[in-house]
Amino acid sequence: MPYFRVHNSHKLVLTNFKVMFTSFTETSNFTKIKRYNAFLLAKQSWTQVHFTVRDPYQKAISLYKDKFQFTPLNADLTKPVKWEKPQRIFFSKMGLSTKHHSDQKIKETLINTSFDQFIELLEKCYWLDEHTQPQHWILDHPRYLFFKKLGVTLDQLSIYRMDQVKELNAFAESTGFDNSKHANSTAEITTPEELSAKSLKILNTIYKKDFTDYAYEMR
Repeated sequence: MPYFRVHNSHKLVLTNFKVMFTSFTETSNFTKIKRYNAFLLAKQSWTQVHFTVRDPYQKAISLYKDKFQFTPLNADLTKPVKWEKPQRIFFSKMGLSTKHHSDQKIKETLINTSFDQFIELLEKCYWLDEHTQPQHWILDHPRYLFFKKLGVTLDQLSIYRMDQVKELNAFAESTGFDNSKHANSTAEITTPEELSAKSLKILNTIYKKDFTDYAYEMR
């Protein structure tokens, strides 16, 4: 999961993939660091920790649009494709294999997977990659052997919902993030108009604590 140190400050930024990660990597005064370094910074009582979160429904939609639509649509099949881990964790559930299936077959299968099908697959493997794991896991990760708990205290922690303008502006003011530049490579991909009852139930189950902890409405 991504961690950033804010230059010339005692500020640490925590986020998740599909929560403005690309925009943060392009922010000149943010430096990406490892979890170990974030752990050491958090141990210092004067470190201010800024944690950015996103509506779990929109985060799942963004992941689908990026990894199941935009990326395969733009894959260059004239050379071997390096499929990303947040795509590969689904392959066995989809009957796909990079050893036994062509990149063309994988591309077509990803693109032709509906959002509701994607959510059914997600239920079977969400814990396998940081793109799909619950956002709160960054603070206390149940699958890590080392530095499981990041050690952030409530006094240090400020949480910002990136889909709330006032909170995004407050985050930008505090950290120097330029919120006028949003990296969004999937804007032209059609967003599912309505989530099915089954998809809602799955997402509500997987991300229940994210909804509760970060005050997002569960449908």
